Amino acid sequence: MARGLGRALQRAVSREGTDVDLEGEGRSLANARRRHVFRYLCLRPCARIGDISRDLKMSPATVRWHTWDLIENRYIQSEGVSVFPAGLIDPRDVPLFAALAAAGRAAVLAGVSDVPGLSFQEIASRVRLTRQSVSKVASELVEFGLVRILDDGRFRRVEPTDLLARKREANRARAEAFGEALLRRLSGEGLAPELVRREETTLLVRFGTGAHRVLLEIPVDPYETSWKASV
Repeated sequence: MARGLGRALQRAVSREGTDVDLEGEGRSLANARRRHVFRYLCLRPCARIGDISRDLKMSPATVRWHTWDLIENRYIQSEGVSVFPAGLIDPRDVPLFAALAAAGRAAVLAGVSDVPGLSFQEIASRVRLTRQSVSKVASELVEFGLVRILDDGRFRRVEPTDLLARKREANRARAEAFGEALLRRLSGEGLAPELVRREETTLLVRFGTGAHRVLLEIPVDPYETSWKASV
């Protein structure tokens, strides 16, 4: 029965989707592309404009335009050059997420999380970086407390710490409050939101105007998703 429900939900998401523009001037998430940008930033806070542009197949100018609108309407906030969903992460962790958005760092962290204790050379082979680059990235990750480097004879090996797991657990209450605030904001825009499903890592929300409704799956576990290549 659960499996059948899952298939039915997938069909509903496919039918209502996130690629439909809703009616309503000034309603931020009525715009389909803006929903994509918002969802991406929930998945990977502090992502760079160029990466969002590439992954969502939008021009950088388009991404910037939608980002500005989301900031203006308080869906996301900015700190320096970093933008992230308002209320989803601890603001003190903005430098951490910005670091993981930089090329190579997330890949190295993912590699050693999959196989703890890899040597610099083994990591380099897995993530297609030079050994020197891996050494530099690993040192940067050590500064954030994300990994530790161990000397093993003539090899230097890298192991993940439990920092992200602890931050992830500490963020659960904030993520729940983020979801509630998002529903209130959508309601305030006259988009009549309905919480379809709440899971530990995602919210599924239906909203719209009149007979036109869309489904939006919103990631709410960025300490787990921001550094993974596919989620």
